[in-house]
Amino acid sequence: MIPILYSVGKSENAAGYMILLALLASLIISGCATVKDSVVLVQDADGKIGQLIIATKGGSKTLTAPNTLVEVTGAEKSPSDPIQITQSQIDTIFGESIKALPPEPVIFLLYFLHASTEMTAESKSFIPEILTLVNKREFCEISIIGHTDTTGNDEYNMRLSSARAGAIRDALLAGGIRLGHIELRYHGKMDPFVPTGDNVSEPRNRVVEVVIK
Repeated sequence: MIPILYSVGKSENAAGYMILLALLASLIISGCATVKDSVVLVQDADGKIGQLIIATKGGSKTLTAPNTLVEVTGAEKSPSDPIQITQSQIDTIFGESIKALPPEPVIFLLYFLHASTEMTAESKSFIPEILTLVNKREFCEISIIGHTDTTGNDEYNMRLSSARAGAIRDALLAGGIRLGHIELRYHGKMDPFVPTGDNVSEPRNRVVEVVIK
């Protein structure tokens, strides 16, 4: 039996569907009818539930409820009807798979003063927490994404969002994080974190996203 554990957020439905189709395609190509795959849909870490489509030549089943399982016993056979299983059963069946999963991404939102590269006092306090988290992980990638509000012109805001992202990068480097683990991006006013009209002074858009994965 090959257990497959899926946590598929709403924005990831298509990706999960394509990954599973690729796996089932390998069954079709190999002609292996004795392999049995168990597939379970679980909720995301934030409690959200997407949906997962399991398809073979024999038919398909759609999972939309958490902790539901189907089994696939051959490329020509339809997947079994979904059944509800307990968390204890999930831990038993998928224990090794769960241990092998990478840690969930963690997102920090660091806010800045108006027209400035200086963080708010509260956001500054998160830097030690970010450093601690990164150092606890055996390997991780850090994405730093700068934004601005929509006041001012495009060129100015692009420079400002770049400088804000750079300020966070420099703070992490000063804390001992290696440059090779950091990806830097910035969008100026072109991709506000909170959608607004033009020339809107929105404090929530004076932000840098730090994604640790």
